[in-house]
Amino acid sequence: MRAVLALTVVGLAVSVASAVAQPVEPVTRLEAKAPDNDDGRHISVTFARTDANKDPKAGVATVIVRRMADAATAESAAPPVIGPTSALAAKSKLGDWTVAALLEGGEVALVDEVSPSGRYVYAAFEVRRDEDGTFLAASPPMISAPAVPEAAWFHAKRLGILGIVVLIAGLIAYYIPRARRSPKDIYIRRMPGVDAIEDAVGRSTEMGRPVLYVTGLEEIQDIQTLASLLILGHVAELTANYDTEIKVANYYPMTMVVAEEIVRQGYANAGRMDAHRPENVMFITAEQFAFAAGVNGLILRDRPATNIYFGKFFGESLLLAETGFLTGAVQIAGTAELAQLPFFVAACDYCLIGEEMYATSAYLSREPTLLANLKAGDRFKLASMLFIVAGAALATASIYQLGTAVFP
Repeated sequence: MRAVLALTVVGLAVSVASAVAQPVEPVTRLEAKAPDNDDGRHISVTFARTDANKDPKAGVATVIVRRMADAATAESAAPPVIGPTSALAAKSKLGDWTVAALLEGGEVALVDEVSPSGRYVYAAFEVRRDEDGTFLAASPPMISAPAVPEAAWFHAKRLGILGIVVLIAGLIAYYIPRARRSPKDIYIRRMPGVDAIEDAVGRSTEMGRPVLYVTGLEEIQDIQTLASLLILGHVAELTANYDTEIKVANYYPMTMVVAEEIVRQGYANAGRMDAHRPENVMFITAEQFAFAAGVNGLILRDRPATNIYFGKFFGESLLLAETGFLTGAVQIAGTAELAQLPFFVAACDYCLIGEEMYATSAYLSREPTLLANLKAGDRFKLASMLFIVAGAALATASIYQLGTAVFP
């Protein structure tokens, strides 16, 4: 049946300016199938062109590939109409056939994105035009067998990523029991910026002035905001123990709600719920420089003795840190934004750089799960460095490409 359809051309029309165009041979070996390692949303279409059709003197060639989504009726349906109008205006829909691709660079393959449910039949034919774009001739269409998209169980060429996941999971599984048995024996290098928090809170207590904590300028789901909120709990407990007022400035309302609950829990852990003042956890505004102006006003009015900036910051970082410097406050900052670190380093007394902020919660709490994740991350970084050194050495010696073995 497909052979009859392939040889049938409905509405074939040829427009020739001065001479009869040479016939165009049909494409051969047309095949449609689900590609390997696919997610179930693509069909791979391949075919071959005859040598006669590759002659540039015969005109400009374009291979038009059309798709029929209902494969059940495809074998009884007519192939796509070919003529001066339908072939050159190939973007249009012809009956049940819709365009899948226009191949004008000599390509003989394509990967078509389709719906995951359905069976598809493809028709391919070659159209020839002259240099002015005038239609000369078209080949008879070839019809493929029905194809169904299939999702692979896993991507066979990404086993390297699976190895990385297994390595990290194995490291975490190894360190969690160790951290639970003896969390104090898990070594984390000393971080002066974190150790200075308690001294800074003590200084605020001696001076009778509040502690200002800024949670950054990102929403609650940002990893830097989450790290900042974890540290806030420790700072709130310290201020409760020292009977020192803490004020928390927030950029987003949801961050304020979570921060207020964290501060409340910190006071509860210290047994000082009566000293907790919810109004001190403030939503300033969600406008960047208006937020900076609001916090600067807070610094100049209340004159906090300690300013702590942990989270994600942008262009307002120097405005905040410089204002705090002018008031003589002890300032401790931490962010993973590389562009803002120089400003904090210049204007603050202590600065946590990059991943130090993420490690602070484990450093302070000694919670086994956090410790295990931190140590597993450190070991994975060490393994990555060894992999890079070994890969560079093997590639330099032209022995083996480790990179393509892991990430093809």
